[in-house]
Amino acid sequence: MRPPVIVNPSASRRSPYARRRTGAGRYGPRHVYTARGQGVLLVGGTEPECDPLEWLDDPDDGSPLPTVSQFRTQVTRAARRLPGLRVPNKPRGVAGVYDVTDDWTPVYDRTDLDGFYVAIGTSGNQFKNAPLVGRLMTSLIHGVGGGHDHDRSALTHTCEHTGQTIDLGAFSRRRRPASSTGTVLG
Repeated sequence: MRPPVIVNPSASRRSPYARRRTGAGRYGPRHVYTARGQGVLLVGGTEPECDPLEWLDDPDDGSPLPTVSQFRTQVTRAARRLPGLRVPNKPRGVAGVYDVTDDWTPVYDRTDLDGFYVAIGTSGNQFKNAPLVGRLMTSLIHGVGGGHDHDRSALTHTCEHTGQTIDLGAFSRRRRPASSTGTVLG
């Protein structure tokens, strides 16, 4: 899937909107605006129902460039919210592909091939959790490598700072799909 993320190089550097803003407004669904240096504004969405998702069978089919339709949709919404925003005449920006599972919950698990493990389906929002994911995967790999049958009885991980326990079965490739919004927001 390729979410719309647009770079608008025409944003005024003196704009009062040159900071992160989110929220539903009178012009529609929530969007994100983030200043990126002088004269650059990133404009992105949060997969609102009115914007169809684009699913790809092969991630290599994705383009790093926004489509004309994505660009027009995002900059039109931004221009309605940010009076005085200069809108470029042609699409400029970045679009990306990220992997998701059916329920948007990542899979941190072994595979059916012994010795191979995956941390996939993170939808791009798990980057900040990478240190914890590394610890979860370490617990999983050591447990399964030590003979534990994780498919029969899920392993757990105890967090070092909080003492909280995480059931690694929640991230199993064989789990039942979790209830979610079907978006990156969970």
